[in-house]
Amino acid sequence: MDRVSITNFVDLVLETGPDGDANAAKDRKADPLPEFYQLVRDGIVDMHRRNLSDEVLEQLLDREPNPKRVRVMERVIDGYRRFLASGSMKWFEPPRANYNFGSNEIEINPELGLAIDETPYVIKMYLRGEPLTPRRVQATLGLLVGRLGRSCPGHVFGLLEVRHGKLHALRTPEERMGALQLVDSLNLDK
Repeated sequence: MDRVSITNFVDLVLETGPDGDANAAKDRKADPLPEFYQLVRDGIVDMHRRNLSDEVLEQLLDREPNPKRVRVMERVIDGYRRFLASGSMKWFEPPRANYNFGSNEIEINPELGLAIDETPYVIKMYLRGEPLTPRRVQATLGLLVGRLGRSCPGHVFGLLEVRHGKLHALRTPEERMGALQLVDSLNLDK
C-alpha cells in the first residue's frame, strides 16, 4: 500500500475530480514538500513543542543558502507571526489518522495542536505560494473533520494559510456538515 499525504491527495482530487484514478495518487507521493518549506514547518512545530519564542524562526533563515528561498521563508515567517498575534497559544500533540483509498493510504496529519485562548484547534498548515481556493479549504477541512472529528469533540479544525497568517476554521457543527457534504460529493469518504 502506498502512503500519500493529505495535501497531495487533495491536489489529485481537485485535478482529476471524484472519479479520478486512485492509483494516480501514488505518483503524487513523489512530489515532496520543498526542503525549505519543510524546514519552516518543522521549525514552527518545534517552537511550539518546546514552548520557545518565535525568535527561533529567524535562525531558520541562516540554514538556507539560497537568497531567493530566504525571501520566501521570510514571508512565511512574517505571516506566521501575524497568526501568532491572534491569541495566546498552548501546544498539544495533534491527532493523526490514516484511511485507505484504492491502493493508497492517505495520511491525515495536521501539524499543529494549539489551544488558542483555551479553545483546542487542530491545524493543517498550507505553506505553498499558490492561492488557497475555497474548494481546497473545504476538501482539506472535510478530510480532517471526517477522520478526526469524532475523536476530537469540541475541537476546531483549521487550515492555516501561513504566508498570510489567515486561519480558515470550522467552528460550528453546521460548518462541519458543509465540509463533510463536500467530501461526500467528491466520493472521498468511500
